[in-house]
Formats: sequence, C-alpha cells, structure tokens
Amino acid sequence: MKLSALLVYLSLVLNAAVAQDRDRIAGTVLNARSGQPVPNASIFINGTSKGTVTRADGNFELTGIHKGSFELVVSSVGFQTAVYSLSSDTLPLILTVKLEPKAAELDSVTIMPWEKNGWKKYGRVFTEGFIGTSAAAQDCEIKNRKVLRFRYSPNSRVLEVFADEPLIIENKALGYKITYQLEHFVHNWKKRTVIFTGYSLFEQLYTDKPKEMQEWKKNREIAYSGSLMHFMRSLYTNRLAQDSFEVRRLRKVLNVEKMRIKKLYELETQKKIVQGGRISFPTNGRNKDTLNYFQQILQQDDSLAVIGRYLLNADSIVTTGIDATKTFFFPNYLQVIFKKAIEEKEYLYSYRIFRPATYQKSLITLMPAAPIVIQRNGLFFPPQNIFSLDYWGWSEKVSHMLPWDYQPAGH
Repeated sequence: MKLSALLVYLSLVLNAAVAQDRDRIAGTVLNARSGQPVPNASIFINGTSKGTVTRADGNFELTGIHKGSFELVVSSVGFQTAVYSLSSDTLPLILTVKLEPKAAELDSVTIMPWEKNGWKKYGRVFTEGFIGTSAAAQDCEIKNRKVLRFRYSPNSRVLEVFADEPLIIENKALGYKITYQLEHFVHNWKKRTVIFTGYSLFEQLYTDKPKEMQEWKKNREIAYSGSLMHFMRSLYTNRLAQDSFEVRRLRKVLNVEKMRIKKLYELETQKKIVQGGRISFPTNGRNKDTLNYFQQILQQDDSLAVIGRYLLNADSIVTTGIDATKTFFFPNYLQVIFKKAIEEKEYLYSYRIFRPATYQKSLITLMPAAPIVIQRNGLFFPPQNIFSLDYWGWSEKVSHMLPWDYQPAGH
C-alpha cells in the first residue's frame, strides 16, 4: 500500500472512531440506597429501537445515537424509572445513574384498593384504550398482562391502570416486539377521554418468511401514512401540501341555540312536575320550535366548531430559532385532514358513525397552551402536551406505533 493511500485509510479509521465516540453514552447504574450495581437494567432511547442492558457490574454502553434531542430511559424491576432529557450536542457522555427502589405499596394503606379481578373486569377497556381497536390491534398481544393493576373510582367514573414491570407487547401486524414502561393510564368516562403515558423500546420480530417480512413492510407504511409522526415530519420540512395534509385553524364556540332549548326544556319540565300534564314547547311565533326541532338541537354538542377558511402552511405555525430548533405553536385547535387515505371501517364502528368512510380528519390542541419543540424525525417535546381527537384520537395507539427511527421506503 502506498504511503498516501495508507494515510487516507488511517484517517478514515480515525474519523470513524471519533464519530463513533461522539454518539456514545456510557455509564453505571447503581442502587441509590445501597450503592450496589444494578445488573440487567434497561437503558434505551425512548420510542426507538436503540437500547441495551447493564452488565453484572452495572456498566453499560450505548452507541449510534442519532442527532437531536431525545429521552434516555433507565428502568429495572423494583426501581423507579429514571428519565434524562438529552441532546446529541452533549455527547459523548458518561453517566452515573442512581435508581431509587420502589416503596412497597400495601393495599391496606392505599386510599382505594386495587381491583382483585382487574383484568377480568377492565381488561377489554384497557386493551381498547391502550392497544386500540384497529385491524392491526387484532394482531397485538400483551404477553405479561398479570403485571397490570387496576383501580376504579365509581364516583368519578375513572379507571386507572399501572404496571409493576414493563409490558411486553407483540405486534404481529407490524413486526415489532415492544417493551413499554407504562407510567400511567386513565380512562375517564365523564370527560370521554383516554390518556396514557410511558416509554417504549422497539425490537424487530424475527421471521425467515419473505412474504411475512413484505407484509410487515406494507403494514408499517400504512400505519405511517397520515400518522401524527408523518404530520410532524411534514411540518418540520414544510411539506404539508406535498404530503397531502390540509391544515386549518379551528375554534369552538358555545352552542347558544342548544343553551336556549335546554332552558326552555327545563322550564317546561318543571311546569309539568308542578302542574301535571304534557310538556308543550312555546313557539313564540317561531315555527321551528317544534318537538322534533328541540330533540335535534339537544343531541348537538355543547360547543360548535368554527373552521378557518384558509389552508395553513408550516411557516404560519412553526418558528425556527437562532440555533435552528423549530417550535410549533397554535391557539385553540388545528384541524388536520389527510387526503391520501380514508378512515378505517373499525374507526367508524368504534365511534358509531353511520356514513361512508371519508378522508382521515383529526383535531389537535396544546395542553397547556405553550410551544413544543419538533425535530426532523417527527419527535416532539414535551410529548404529552399534544392532545389528539377524532381520527388520531382513535388511531394513535400502540397497535399503530412505530419507532422514531423508522423510515418508509423511498425516504
């Protein structure tokens, strides 16, 4: 080998070694009480396929970390989960992680005891709210459901679900094994909301069947197309129109007519109770105030949607900072229509919508009303601050979940 070629080769090797060192996190995981190492603790980048476990001495090393901000999750059975919000700009990094042991929680001293037959009573409610009711959800299975604990409050009509260990979920529709550290799950019947938070690590399922691999590839692209991840990536690159997203502002206003009808109904109901006889609604010279009209109005929502006339582009809702970070902010709601796919029939069935399927239409709002940071891969911080309704409220479940390092064909 000539000297010049040897120098080039050595330079490439050195640069590769330096680059590898720059995307590296190493460290030790210890028991915060005893100072002893914690073996087999999980260390992973939240929502990705990048993870490892600690050795017998508690040491670990994680390399190949992509650029941008991310959450490093450290968890072990019997310990409280530790989460670090980091950026690739801070790498390489050496950490000493001290995990706090979980306090033993006794049913006798809790405000409300755990349900003894929780899965039998509420397993379906949890599965539908967490895994989903999509076609893909039929091919998802929680392998260790016995680690789940359920608590239901009949007064507030709220179901809470916790897990003593990470959930192991096998998604045979998309070809992933998901380790999900469930932090909290709340189903509120009065508010008609389902909220869950946690941390996920993805692993590819193994198959030696090319046909099955192709099926996974196709299903992943279907799950990605029109998803919140797809939308965030399009928002970041200012490609909303090219990627078939239509975005408009939306605000909700009080349904004044329903309030008027409710007041009349309450007055007539009180009159019936006091005087007896049938309920009759005064017309006040208004022919539309018929019983049929009253019933139609009372079935409406308490608020009405006022949708903006103009389509939005990314520049009107995304701000680029001096350090090239991008923040996403909007008041009230955004209506997002994806015009390249129609609603799944399972969505129509779940929401009792009796009409033909149309384009996927979703609403998002910020809770609290503060800007969030978005990244090229679609990741956004803090992730719990976006609240989804309508189609995304139904589809953004574990059965459609993809790792943030996923890339569809052609990207």
